[in-house]
Formats: sequence, C-alpha cells, structure tokens
Amino acid sequence: MGFRMIYSRALQIEFEHAHNEEGEGAYTVFNVIQPLLINHKPATEVMLQSFAILWTDAPDTRLIAMIEEALITGVLSPVKLLHASKGSLCVVYSNKLQGMDYLRFHDAWIDIALGVWYDEWNAELINEDSVGCSRDGGRLFRTFAPVILDKHVLGIKPFTGEMFLHHDDWTPEKIIYYDDRENLTDDQLELLDSDPFPGFEDGIPLPDTSLKN
Repeated sequence: MGFRMIYSRALQIEFEHAHNEEGEGAYTVFNVIQPLLINHKPATEVMLQSFAILWTDAPDTRLIAMIEEALITGVLSPVKLLHASKGSLCVVYSNKLQGMDYLRFHDAWIDIALGVWYDEWNAELINEDSVGCSRDGGRLFRTFAPVILDKHVLGIKPFTGEMFLHHDDWTPEKIIYYDDRENLTDDQLELLDSDPFPGFEDGIPLPDTSLKN
C-alpha cells in the first residue's frame, strides 16, 4: 500500500502492512475508542480497542461498514481480527467471551455478515486460541492470521496518559532551555542556530525591474 487510505470517520490506522511479492498478506491494524467491555457492559473508564483486518486483495470497504455497524450496535469489543474471502467472513474474537455474551455476539455477527452490501456472507466465528489449529477461513487466513495475532497486541485496554502519541517527545532530557546555553555540550550547541533564517531581517528582496536591451 503506497499511500494511507482514510477508511472511516471513527477508526484510526495504527499500522499497515503491504502485500508480499506474491500479492498476499496485506493487513491493517485499527484502533477505536470503545465504550464497552468484552461482555458488552459499559466501561467505567476510557477504553481503546485495537483489531486487524486481513485483506484478500484490495481493501474491501464493506468490511469497514460492518465494523462501524458492530460499533454502533455494541458487538465490536470482542473482535480481534476480521477476514473476508469467497463469501465467508471470519471473525476472530477474544477468548474471554463466554456464555450468553458469546451467543449474543454470535447472532449479531451472523446478521451483520448476511447484510453485507450487494452480497450475502456466512460468518465463521473463531476463538483466538483456535486460530493456529483451525481449518476454517481459507488458506490466506490460516497462513497470515496467526502471524498477525502473534505480532500485535490486539484487544481492548484502558487509554492512559502513557499512550499519548507524542508522550515521549516531551521528556525532560529532550527539552533544551535557552537559559541553559552555558551548560550545554558542544554537540548540543550546534543544534542551536542563532540565525535560523538568514536574511529574514532584510525582508524579501524586490524583483529586478530594470529594462534590458
């Protein structure tokens, strides 16, 4: 993927991986602010959910629409990975989802898959613990899904100050105060340019308007 596509107003791209030389294996990791826990109950703190989509060919935006529908209807929080291929939608879900919560999740995703735009997909729900040994999902899923789950920490977790995107940019050792110039090393002084915009005080030069023979 040579450029970063904007998929959704709600989803943010955390990571993208392009196809390999055989044209397979591209995937995108998304994150979204998640108001619900895995058991579909309201969270008492701000939660961030990360999940992946394993693409078959080019990105299929119908998958994005399904995710947005799941977010609205409250059944996205257990999802860790999605993959669609040949009329089948694989939904990898958290191993913490059990009992009646799983049944609600199962029925909801069956309906979401059947309602795909201009098609009907069958949903295959796969526990994350079964991905490596599952025969479901097709060859691409069996090849790449275990690798994606192993490489990335997917799921929901509290959103804390340490997760701010620019948190590490403002640590004390990265901030140099002008008043401390006499205490700086030679290497640090080289980073401070006393005239970063040479000629700025002279203004923008006027164009040469003299007549030429």
